[in-house]
Amino acid sequence: MGFTHLQVRSAYSLLNSSIKLADYVSLATLNQFKSLALVEEGSMHSAIKFYIACQKAGIKPIIGMSLKIRGEGFEDEWTLLAKNSKGYETLLKLASLTALEDGGADVEEVIAQSSNLIVITSGERGVLVSAIEQHQEERLNRYYHQYLKRLEHLYIGLLRVNHLTYEVSRHLIHWSERVGLKTVALNDVRYIRKEDAKTLTFLRAIKENQSIGQTDIQDVERYFKTEEEMRALFADCPQAIDMTEEIVASCTVKIPLHQQLLPKFPTPEGASSDSYLEALCYKGLMKRYGDNLSPVHKNRLSYELSIIKEMGFADYFLIVWDFIKYAKMNQIFVGPGRGSAAGSIVSYVLGITNVDPIKYNLLFERFLNPERISMPDIDIDFQDNRRDEVIQYVQTKYGSRCVVQIATFGTFQSRSAWRDLARIHDVETQLINKVAGYIYSGVTLKDIYEQSRELREFFSSYPKLEVIYQEAMKIEGLPRHTSIHAAGVIISDHDLTDYTAIMEGPTGVYVSQYEAEDLEAIGLLKMDFLGLKNLNMLQQIITLIKKKSDPTFDLTAIDSNDAKTYEMIAKGQTTGVFQLESEGMRQVLKKVCPTSLEDIVACNALFRPGPMESIPLFAARKHHEQPVDYYHPSLQGILHNTYGIIVYQEQIMQIANVVSGYTLGEADVLRRAVSKKKKDVLEEEERKFVAKAVERGYPIEIASQLYALILKFANYGFNRSHAVAYSMIAYQMAYLKAHYPAYFMSVALTNVIGSERHTSQYIREAKQLNLSILPPSVNKSGLSYQIEENQIRFSLLPIKHIGLNLARQLIEEREAGLFKSVYDFVVRTRRFMNQRAYEGLIDVGALDEFGYNRTTLHHNLGAILDFSKYDGGLFETDFEIQVLHKDLSKLEMMKREKELLGFYLNSHPIHMLAKAAQENGWYYPSDIMNINLSQATFIGFVEKFREIRDKKGKLMAFMDITDEHMSLTVTVFSDVYTSEYKSLLGKVIAVNGRINMRNNEKNLNLSKIIAVS
Repeated sequence: MGFTHLQVRSAYSLLNSSIKLADYVSLATLNQFKSLALVEEGSMHSAIKFYIACQKAGIKPIIGMSLKIRGEGFEDEWTLLAKNSKGYETLLKLASLTALEDGGADVEEVIAQSSNLIVITSGERGVLVSAIEQHQEERLNRYYHQYLKRLEHLYIGLLRVNHLTYEVSRHLIHWSERVGLKTVALNDVRYIRKEDAKTLTFLRAIKENQSIGQTDIQDVERYFKTEEEMRALFADCPQAIDMTEEIVASCTVKIPLHQQLLPKFPTPEGASSDSYLEALCYKGLMKRYGDNLSPVHKNRLSYELSIIKEMGFADYFLIVWDFIKYAKMNQIFVGPGRGSAAGSIVSYVLGITNVDPIKYNLLFERFLNPERISMPDIDIDFQDNRRDEVIQYVQTKYGSRCVVQIATFGTFQSRSAWRDLARIHDVETQLINKVAGYIYSGVTLKDIYEQSRELREFFSSYPKLEVIYQEAMKIEGLPRHTSIHAAGVIISDHDLTDYTAIMEGPTGVYVSQYEAEDLEAIGLLKMDFLGLKNLNMLQQIITLIKKKSDPTFDLTAIDSNDAKTYEMIAKGQTTGVFQLESEGMRQVLKKVCPTSLEDIVACNALFRPGPMESIPLFAARKHHEQPVDYYHPSLQGILHNTYGIIVYQEQIMQIANVVSGYTLGEADVLRRAVSKKKKDVLEEEERKFVAKAVERGYPIEIASQLYALILKFANYGFNRSHAVAYSMIAYQMAYLKAHYPAYFMSVALTNVIGSERHTSQYIREAKQLNLSILPPSVNKSGLSYQIEENQIRFSLLPIKHIGLNLARQLIEEREAGLFKSVYDFVVRTRRFMNQRAYEGLIDVGALDEFGYNRTTLHHNLGAILDFSKYDGGLFETDFEIQVLHKDLSKLEMMKREKELLGFYLNSHPIHMLAKAAQENGWYYPSDIMNINLSQATFIGFVEKFREIRDKKGKLMAFMDITDEHMSLTVTVFSDVYTSEYKSLLGKVIAVNGRINMRNNEKNLNLSKIIAVS
């Protein structure tokens, strides 16, 4: 006795099943099943996850796929099961084929590759079913002799999920007996429990974007039936049930995991990878250090090369070296380093990183640990607008099927699950939005329902909505669609369809059907090609500097101890500076007042939840306000740069090395072990650490205290290599901002076009740097912000009704000659511009240069448009502008600018309450850092308003109020919040509240509204 379902789909058959893999395997474990099968529709998305889950549960995995088959004049669907590892590889090839050829595979190709596959015909659709339904005996036999007979391991699938398939199965049994074919019982399993049938109906409705209306849920038999249920269903042919076990016995797939599938780098003249890497490194060593080369550098390089050779990773470094060399040769900006790779001198001398690990005391073992064999991980930042060029280069070098991007799966999040289900149930938009207002990210629908009394009370009036909400809980977290990993790329020197199925990608690079964790489990080489927008900015700023100021400018040669740069950083003037831009970080910088790159590195490492508790102590010790405590004299050399505070993971490793004599590799293993907080591991590591320390002469009490110190900071420590590399980018950007503020701000503003909030913020920052923002001009503005005599000219793109296409046409027309007058401008541009665009340009001041006020321009626009329609003979001299002397009020000008730009460019409405502020002693947002009060009143323009729900499900809000220089966050807790507060957006208000410090940032907790203007 025994039975195995052979046609089970999981939720990775996107929107065609509601089965979660974890639930499926748990069900098998609970019921002591010995085998499970999984056959996704046309893909292998879930195969590795399924295989690993079954291995852990002690269950035999049967791996397969259901595939659409195409032949001359017909389509069919077969279930394919891998008999062995060769069969599994065949499935990968066929899944790739069907994905690349629009969802189907040629019948001849499938037959040709079927020797290691079990083939089961469909019991619900396809040629056999169609021929039986239409009583086409001849067609049935022809199909058998032409195709099915050629399959080595063929079974006729029998399905009984409704009356039609029941009748078909009976005819198939008789026909199979006549031609001598085996039959096997199937159940098209797409949900676990019978009552989950409606969930499948809903998923399919979402997929088809159809309303389910009043449709009854009829497809209720595709659940995971017990063996008893299946035997009862197929009581007339018990051998079809037994046949499932024959198939299971014939299928044994072993997928090799945790291999080391590093590609070979094509070295010149047949040199070994190790020798070629060594030659490149010693050449790079001389180039990097020259006359400063010392035994320390040589010994470090020799040590690293020996470890890389021992671990077999030379090809890895050569591959990375090669594509980074390509990027730099093609003027593609590459980051100085990322992650622990910056701790390697090999990476540094090859030019992979630009961080000297000797100078900055970085540890190779944090990157590549001989005590813990694992793949190296070098993640690279490229300027994000040219990242794809590097991927294309790698693809061209190794082959289109040897370089693939990585699939990810978008899932139903809490809000999207609700919205999608409500939409297919034809719920009114108003009600959908009402319920969505209770849902917030990071919390499940179930938890929200349990926590929010208001939501439950609302549902008491709308019971139908509550039912839909309960259904949304069931689909929350299910895969919804495929997407592409933001950075990950797999590189191999073999056809990757040996290891993963592939599918088409949007940029011409194939995409794996497996996710990153699956590919890494196999042992494939994953590299992250990351796009970093700040590298674009660096490239653009440097291009401007070389073009307009200093053709010889070299970013790598700037002074790393520039007083002007550190003075600006210490003031917190770091808007637009990578890593140092947030309001919280600016407050940290004001406290610490960095005077070296080491200080910036520490600030970056400390400014995280948990470690930030040490920031006040760090600042106090730096400024000699508190004594520095090194815990023990032997730790002074390790903790000197951080004033006795453990900030970095590398410091933990160094402490273990100095105190207990651990090798740095052993110290990294210790660091990882204690960070997991497992009690038995902690106790064992403590015994080992203390014993070794005592052997080296430390008193047992001191050794125990130092272990406790490691334990405390194991989770707090940050990767120093990464902090140094990213702090270098931060310093470079800060240097450019301090010395070339106009270039920096023009590029920064260009890079935030489309974000009204950031544009407004950056304009405030530019004004603080004494830079004038010139209004838009049809004769001078471009697509980007322009530099004019150390001032910044506003771009055309942020103006509403002037999109990219219009702006480009306007500039192209201007290249034929500047616009001489309003009339000339309208006549030359009216073929591609409409009246709304002209009115927008008038209201933002883009036509002011022609000498007329904006009222006059509006008054004459219609007449100019009418007059200019006539061709020939009618010139500007025939048209007379009617001048109106009264212009728009200042308030009206501000209002129109705000409507068209999203912010105030030339003035700020906060001045409307300036007199009241002076009379009442009210403060501006930019005053908050300079006052020592617990309660105060501030006036500001409400630039941003965000309504959320607190932990109890009650409404509260955050408001950002601004003056011309700074933004201040006002927290409106639920006890004072009313929904009318939403109308404050875009108004100037005076608010009284308690000044609060959160995440090293001052903000205001609202007590009451004093005035609204």
